[in-house]
Amino acid sequence: MIRILKISIPAIVTMLLLSACWDQHLLKDVKLFMAASFDLTPDGKILDELTSPIINKNEGGGTVKGNTVTSGIGNTPREARWDIDRKTDKIFEASKLRVLIIGNELAKKDLYSVLDLFYRDPKSSLSAKVVIAEGMAKDLLRLKIEEEKISSYLFDLLESQEIASLIPEENIQSICAEMFDPGEDFVLPYLRADDDGKMASAEGIALFNEKKFTGKILTGDEAVIFLLLDGNAGKSPKFTKKIAESDNEKFTPQNFVSFNVKQAREAMDVKVNNKRVEVTLNLRLKIEITDYPRNQLYKKQVIEKLNKKLSEMLTNDAVAAIKVLQEANSDSFGIGRRLIAHYPDYWKQVDWKKEYANVSITPHVDLEIIGHGIIE
Repeated sequence: MIRILKISIPAIVTMLLLSACWDQHLLKDVKLFMAASFDLTPDGKILDELTSPIINKNEGGGTVKGNTVTSGIGNTPREARWDIDRKTDKIFEASKLRVLIIGNELAKKDLYSVLDLFYRDPKSSLSAKVVIAEGMAKDLLRLKIEEEKISSYLFDLLESQEIASLIPEENIQSICAEMFDPGEDFVLPYLRADDDGKMASAEGIALFNEKKFTGKILTGDEAVIFLLLDGNAGKSPKFTKKIAESDNEKFTPQNFVSFNVKQAREAMDVKVNNKRVEVTLNLRLKIEITDYPRNQLYKKQVIEKLNKKLSEMLTNDAVAAIKVLQEANSDSFGIGRRLIAHYPDYWKQVDWKKEYANVSITPHVDLEIIGHGIIE
């Protein structure tokens, strides 16, 4: 009995002391924001804007009725955030952040100087999507979206374009390691606000060299083929290709074919021969035709002709995408990382940022039609 008391009394005392150490973080003491933007002002300062939902309280708890935008300016992102906090009755908190938008001019300086604010705060939502804006990022936050939260609109827009493989799926956490990786550069979605300020559109993929936006982007089919070659495509990559010419200039849908990619298998081979890096990118695609007014897909020779023609066209898209990557000096395929792993002696001798533009990168796309809908 005495032995049991010797063990249980200290345990009870310890439990009572630990319960008093509970770190409370009450929601009523903070103000949540769902979307944020950072821009570079003409005088070199940082403009930070946040959107937070307006909640009408009722017996059921409350409903969202629009949103408010609050802005602040400072020499650093943190100082700009403090400027915002001085204008509100509660401290803003990033634990529910969904979309973070960076203006293209600020992104060209140093992206990490903006994101450091989020990495250092344990309450930050590191799963928030990161986007580069054409022009000022605040223009995307101030879109005239009626009956809908701007953060939900932008989040849903990004997700739909990720599925179509026009933009990559990235967030604050996923790009952190790549910013410090000497053998690989990262990419981010690139958005712009329409001229009337009512909608946004996904323009393509912003290319980075280390921590800086290069100013170059991949758009359209070049963006889709890049993500396929990189193994980061979404669930439903789509293409429409012109496969014939016609004298009828105004109405020519019969000259086009549209298709979805059903399966994709990519492979990258990196070799060093006589101190020269040679890269081969192979991509095998299985596709389903979704639009082909010329029909006749029941003929084997038509299928084989389309397979060959579309393979050549997508290979040309890959060549064009690689040219943009090398002009931007953006090693987004992570070729340098392969060299670090398999050719460490070569890596120690080479200045990779100077050599990357001279690397021979040869893509080859092999396409196979496996479906064409419920009609022949």
